[in-house]
Amino acid sequence: MLLGRFTSADLVPGGRLIERTAVRGVLFRGRELLLLASRHGDYKFPGGGVEPGESHADALRREFREECGLVDVTVGPGVGSTIEEVPAAESAYDVFRMTSHYFQCSGGVQGGSTELEGYEAELELEPRWVTVAEALAANHAVRAGGVGVMRWLVRETAVLEWLASQDT
Repeated sequence: MLLGRFTSADLVPGGRLIERTAVRGVLFRGRELLLLASRHGDYKFPGGGVEPGESHADALRREFREECGLVDVTVGPGVGSTIEEVPAAESAYDVFRMTSHYFQCSGGVQGGSTELEGYEAELELEPRWVTVAEALAANHAVRAGGVGVMRWLVRETAVLEWLASQDT
């Protein structure tokens, strides 16, 4: 199921395309969802790019370990995907397309410290258990204020809104 498609107005029609596949985890503990909070106050789902030769499940387990310090996460069925198209940062390409696949996850135990990438450490990403409503309110406030990481804020807010709609 396509949960959202986000296309920048600044794209070159028919331009040279580079693609990336990402995986993101939807892990609930009761009514709370495990998300990553940034120093700006917004939230994103744990996850990231799938490396060559890596399965979606293996990539997601790696991301939970690196970003949240969790091991033994069970990756369940997919709940949907998003597609983002933005101007490419690399000069050899015009369009960067990222397809993010969201998976229902369960389990997980604390298994050590996080291993954040440079930009993740700069944003002070920290795992937090919050309700969908709390995360939505925070993301809407950050977006209205014009701070935060806009490249994921729209995508993650759309998925949070979809999750909120499933709770009816």
